[in-house]
Parts: sequence; C-alpha cells; structure tokens
Amino acid sequence: MKERTNKITIYDIAQKLNLSASTVSRALQNNPLINEETREKIQATAMDMGYVPNWIASSLRKKRSNIIGLIVPRTSMYFQSTAISGIQHEAHKYGFSIVIGQSDETVAMEKELAHTFYSLRVDGLLAVASMFTTNFDHFSPFIKNNIPLVFYDRVPVDFPGYSITGDDFKGGFLATEHLIKQGCKKIAHFSGQLTCNLYQQRLSGYKEALAKYNIPYEEQLVYIHNLTMDAAGQAARELFDKGDLPDGLFTANDSSAVAFIQEANKRNIAIPGQIKVVGYSNDLSSRIISPSLTTIEQSGYNMGQKAVETIVKLINHEENSKVTKNFVFPVELIQRESTMVSN
Repeated sequence: MKERTNKITIYDIAQKLNLSASTVSRALQNNPLINEETREKIQATAMDMGYVPNWIASSLRKKRSNIIGLIVPRTSMYFQSTAISGIQHEAHKYGFSIVIGQSDETVAMEKELAHTFYSLRVDGLLAVASMFTTNFDHFSPFIKNNIPLVFYDRVPVDFPGYSITGDDFKGGFLATEHLIKQGCKKIAHFSGQLTCNLYQQRLSGYKEALAKYNIPYEEQLVYIHNLTMDAAGQAARELFDKGDLPDGLFTANDSSAVAFIQEANKRNIAIPGQIKVVGYSNDLSSRIISPSLTTIEQSGYNMGQKAVETIVKLINHEENSKVTKNFVFPVELIQRESTMVSN
C-alpha cells in the first residue's frame, strides 16, 4: 500500500515563491489587494503543486463558506436546467459557488439533501420542492438557525418564508382561455400531483377560465399524474380509448403535451384539427414537435437569477425593505401550430 502523501498547504506555496502566507491566502481568494500578475502566478503555482483548499476549515474560521446549496427535482427538466444556468451565472457575480442535489421527486431524498446541506454549513439554501412535498419540517434547521432559505418555482403549502414563483394561476387561465377563444368547448387538463402549489394554481386558473366563459367543469376531464412522458402517454391512451374526445387539452408541462401529440399522431388524430393543445414552460421540445406547441413561457433563467439575488441579500442581512418576500414572475402565452384555427 502506498503511503498517503502530505497535503500541500499555503505555507508550502509561500515558501516556494518566497512570499508571505497571507499574500498567498489572499491571492487564492481573488482578493483585489493582490495585483493581477502576482495573483495569477500564485494560483498557477498552487495548481501545479496540487493544492486543494480546505473550504470546511476556512468556513469555520470565517463563519462563511461562500457556498449556496441547491435542491431541484431533476436537473434534466428543461425549466430547471435554465433556472440552474441563471443561478450559476448570478451566484458567480456575487462570489458564491453552487452545490446541486437532485431529489428525484422523492421526499426521502429531499430530506437527506436538506440534512446534508445543513451539515456542510452552506451560507444559504435554494430549493424546489418535490411534487410530493406536503410540509417543510425537514427544512426547519435552516429556519431555526436563521440560515437563509428561499424556495423557487415549487413552494411547500403554507411556507411562510421567501419564495420566487411564476404566476401559475394566470398561466392556467391564459392557456384555457386561449383554447376557448380558438373555438374549444370541451377542454381536458393533464395536471401534476395536487400536493404541489404549481399544479393547484394551474388547475385553479383552468377552472376560472371555464367559469368565465360558462363552460361546465367536468372532473373526468382532469387527469392527475407525475407529468413524465410515460405517465402522460398512459393518460393520453386512456383518454383516446374512452372515445367522446375533447376538442382541447391544456397540460401542466410541455413534455406531457408532447407525449399526447405523439400518441395522437399514432392514432391519426389531427392536431390541431380535432384537438388543440397548449403546454407549459416553453421547453425546447415545444419548438421541434410537429405540430409545434403553443405554450406558456415562465422565464426559468430570470427566476434563477432572482432567486440568487434574493438569497444573497438575506445572507448579507439586507432583507429590511430591500427584498420582496414572495416575488411573482409574469407569464405569457406563445402561440404556435398546435392551436391554429384552419382557414
């Protein structure tokens, strides 16, 4: 067995370059007091020598880690990937690093990640609740110890803290109203689990639009599932097998709409001729499916930026009158081929 080699320290780098340890330390932290040439030389030497910073020890000394934890359901989701991009870019501007964990839409993994990030002494935590999260008890160590916690996109019901969301009620209303204005009179809805605030709000918007235009709400036209391609495909098959088809469909995400259109295409059911379809999120898939998908844009990148801006202000104790507690992004409908009316 090989002997474990001693770790390189800032003192080793300082000795090699004939500099003080404090100069090396500042340079490795990109302190502007160290001129650029010296900073680059120190950083290059540190890399060459295999120096690995002990950020845990550093955070204990400074009482700050400069790390923000991030919990998301799945990084593969288009909306989350764009939000993460906004988070990463904005965090870098403020000098913070992001550590990401995926809950895989399970409460158990979400609890484990919350515990891990608390143990890692992150300066703050950004989180998107899983579709099945019904309370925020497992985030209580952050709340009790005044460690900034901001939810974005999906927020646990009755969470009293800071949140960044899209206007999901308005999105559901716009999608359904658009279908009605395109001539639809029997509109189905694919919803996510109603334990989640997003899908509650989008369903409420759907119901409100129906009520406004005096179209009866029919519970059998609402299909509740996990909004994956497989689940949506199964819901589409159930809908088609019943017969007596709707003339419109609003889905609570784009991947469900894509799965529905694919199943319709297999059965030679014309979209938008027989059924007009509206999705949600403006995923890349909405632009490449045929016919292209009418959808609701909800600005994932901007939401990610806003989430970081909010949590950094909380970390820096700037919350008094400078931070909107529950920020809501506007949404807009983008019309494409899936709801076009034939001439």
